[in-house]
Amino acid sequence: MLIPLLGLAGLLALGAAMLLLWRDVAWRAKGQRRSVGSLLSHYLAVKAAIWLGKRQCLRLETDAQHAKQAQEETLLKRLRKNANTHYGRLHDFSSMKDCAAFRERHPLTSYEDYRELVSRVASGEEGVLTAERPSILALTSGTSGSSSMLLSTRDTSSEFFLQGVAVCLGTMHRAFPATQSLQRTLKLFYRPSWHLSEAGIPIGPNSSSPGTLHHLFNLYTTPESAFQVPTEPEALYLHLLFALKDPSVGTLESNFASTIYYAFCTLQERWQELVEDVERGRVNPGLDIEEVVRHSLDAWLRPDRHRAAQLRAQLEQGFQGIARRLWPRLNLVLAVDSGSNQVYGERLREYYCQGVSFYSPFYAATEGLIGVNLWPEREPRQYLLCPRSMLCEFIPEGSLEEEHPATLLMDQVKVGECYELAVTNAAGLYRYAADGLAGEITPAMTNFRISCSFISHWRCG
Repeated sequence: MLIPLLGLAGLLALGAAMLLLWRDVAWRAKGQRRSVGSLLSHYLAVKAAIWLGKRQCLRLETDAQHAKQAQEETLLKRLRKNANTHYGRLHDFSSMKDCAAFRERHPLTSYEDYRELVSRVASGEEGVLTAERPSILALTSGTSGSSSMLLSTRDTSSEFFLQGVAVCLGTMHRAFPATQSLQRTLKLFYRPSWHLSEAGIPIGPNSSSPGTLHHLFNLYTTPESAFQVPTEPEALYLHLLFALKDPSVGTLESNFASTIYYAFCTLQERWQELVEDVERGRVNPGLDIEEVVRHSLDAWLRPDRHRAAQLRAQLEQGFQGIARRLWPRLNLVLAVDSGSNQVYGERLREYYCQGVSFYSPFYAATEGLIGVNLWPEREPRQYLLCPRSMLCEFIPEGSLEEEHPATLLMDQVKVGECYELAVTNAAGLYRYAADGLAGEITPAMTNFRISCSFISHWRCG
């Protein structure tokens, strides 16, 4: 008799746990009409992000308290891994046992030191700069000069996710608790234009893509097939259309604030077409997209006169504060709004996105992740340097014209001084001083013993 009773108690406990789980899911769904599978996958993704974010934030705090040690360990790991490459043998990486030896024996470099080596990698030669084959050949933005082609490896992507994305997700959920809901995100992303090197290595921008995480599409308002549209005007129209359908959108996200700003400009120009598509439950027949994509997207749409009437009533009143009027539960704009994007962030706050919180998560470049923003509501934006992303050396502003300037390490910089960065990353750059990768050191609003963060004034991305 005892065994059946225990079994019944177990079933009752399981049922109670499932009921509590579903109540939590339903509360976080904020009234959305979605399938159980979609809500559960979204719920698990949010819970995983919260757990990973907390873990990585704690690791960053530990590294920040022991920045010198973390920097040296990161450097030596890179030197050991690439010691048997052409470049590693040329500079005798195997004999370098500490950061001091590396800085003493390896000169500062510029892109000209790598141009021919990168060409060899592009043509298929292995073991030139890195032990592993690059995943892509990344083109820099060229905002501070001509565009360069740099290697990007699996290590680069892994570090960016764990030390950048995960930390920022943890920070976002802490600073903006409403983002822990199951509201969907308008993710503005345009498929980059790729071409292949002689060896078949993809060449293009080193930007994040939702296409690499297919199981996360439930988090976005835009269906998966729309992310494959190759032309920017058509892709933007589709992003806006599916976001307008959903009155419970919680976050507007893009790599840069400029992208979100121009999305609102497009909405202002084409809102009547978009509202008509919502009303009729179709994709604009004049939109230049493949028929198979159109058919897939039309399957997601149903005529919705009620939502169209809501949209039309708000849009006819003008566009000041339109974001919150279209999406009353909008919690956050998630995009870099510092550096060259500062002006777009200001325009969004002052006009389209009045009353909405902003979070500028990273300071990063094609060379790699530099810092993360642990203080979302602070102005101006401040980014704590990530000690395990790249070895960072600082060239004082007054020494930039010297042929062989002395550099400082992360624990040697002075608050209020401006520096240019020289980085050693996971993708074959060693003491690389990139033009325009510069900023000012400021006090960190934290109890970390390393009291500095990095401010972008010139180039960000």
